[in-house]
Amino acid sequence: MNVNTIRMNFRLGLLVLLAGFLCGPVCAADTCFEARLIWGTNDPETKDPDLKDCDPKLVERLKKIFKWKHYHKVNAIEFCVPQGGSKRIALSEKCEISVRDLNQPMVEVKLYGEGKLVKRITQAAIKCLVIAGDDKNDTAWFVVLTPTPPK
Repeated sequence: MNVNTIRMNFRLGLLVLLAGFLCGPVCAADTCFEARLIWGTNDPETKDPDLKDCDPKLVERLKKIFKWKHYHKVNAIEFCVPQGGSKRIALSEKCEISVRDLNQPMVEVKLYGEGKLVKRITQAAIKCLVIAGDDKNDTAWFVVLTPTPPK
């Protein structure tokens, strides 16, 4: 092998290595979610026309965990978190979440109410993750985080 061949192979190896470093963050798979802000209450009548009924399957799951009789969807947002990164999402004027990827399927979720940290949890987000905070008037609000396929 002559010196020119060694140099060319060395340069080609460096180029492949550099491409791997550059492509790593760009090519890494994002983790995508749907976040739903849910309001739970025992009052059968709602005064807010923007509230929607929840999916019946979700309502049954929530009734097994919580005491409320009625659940209404306030908002739903789909988003993706880059591998090893984080994303902060506003679900309403008063409710935000921050989701940080801790290597799939583990995530850290921070729930903010009126700008203040209400709760932080770390767990696997395999099927459904529910994080809740109390409201002031015998009702409660929940954020339901469900993994979705990347787009």
